[in-house]
Amino acid sequence: MQSATRVPSAGDRLEARVAQTWYWEGFYTRRGVDFQRYYQEPLQVTDLDLLAFDFNPQLTVRRYIGEVKSGTGKSAPKALDRIVWLSGLRALVGADAGELTIATQVSGKARALGRGLGISAQTVEDFERREHDAVGRCEELGSQGVQAFILESTVRDICKRETDLERAFNFLRGEVLFLDPFLASKQLIDLLRRLRQLWTPRLHDHEELASRWLAAEAMSVLTLNLVTISGAAMTLDRKDWDSYVCERLAEGSVPMHQMRKLSDSVDKFVAGILAAADASPEVRTRAIGAFLPAPPDYAEPFAELCWRLKSDAPAARALPRQLDFVVYERLVHKRTPQEAAASRLGVNRESSSRLIRLVSGFVRGCDASFEELERALA
Repeated sequence: MQSATRVPSAGDRLEARVAQTWYWEGFYTRRGVDFQRYYQEPLQVTDLDLLAFDFNPQLTVRRYIGEVKSGTGKSAPKALDRIVWLSGLRALVGADAGELTIATQVSGKARALGRGLGISAQTVEDFERREHDAVGRCEELGSQGVQAFILESTVRDICKRETDLERAFNFLRGEVLFLDPFLASKQLIDLLRRLRQLWTPRLHDHEELASRWLAAEAMSVLTLNLVTISGAAMTLDRKDWDSYVCERLAEGSVPMHQMRKLSDSVDKFVAGILAAADASPEVRTRAIGAFLPAPPDYAEPFAELCWRLKSDAPAARALPRQLDFVVYERLVHKRTPQEAAASRLGVNRESSSRLIRLVSGFVRGCDASFEELERALA
């Protein structure tokens, strides 16, 4: 594996360890998430230390954020200030709750205030007790841990050499996690298609490393969005679900009901022009709805996949973490997943293996996969 581009600081290491602990406690976790690009406005805070997702039995997703402060000097932040700060950040990004990990002491009054604001607070000593119980022998696996932080730093520097790769990296480490899940899924499939075109056995070592990392991250986040979307199928029958998916996939940044109004206005305008030109009825009929967006070519298998995920919700709620672990271990780290960790995640259960195969098959059907990625998910 490539050497680190920089030695992680004490704060970086603690942040990576907290993210790893969250992951092994049951959350789909990402660290160092840039959200300034999504809001496209100058912000004093540019990223989230931690962002995590969790699914309930009905596949309803909940978001959690975290902040990690390792400083202990006189200028080190105080717990009460950071709790208030984190509460505002939670509201900004629409998270359901937050957690502060801080090296200085946390008073009982500060903890009580935090609970009222939806923020839990812990010292580093509190965290280390949790870490011991949660992580055990599963440290430094998959997308988590200090070595994953170092690897990500290496990939970031590689991607900076090529505009398209840098854009893909920044998209995956920030914007995509705040998009509507349908829009995010479409853009992730497009990204995987571009990576498929890029992939070749003749890639240089650094290009191959970046491509493997980008593909793994895109597959992981795509699966997160697929399961999120599947939760909406719980209250719909199959016919309504298929129509709903086609409509949502046809949308861009403008909602479909607004596009319909605009399309109707365009239809009336075009119909008037065609009538004035004495166009045939057949030509006028073909022109109706020409401005209305069409869903992508994979809309039908997309709806089918999400319906199957919904139909096995107990397995689907764990799928994002499972696929994340498998694709990083096999595609990025090029190693066989540790049996104890795979067993703990439930990767080897038949229901889980089946869902991973379904997601892999869907991506292959979208022409958004390549041999190494398919082998990793086989």
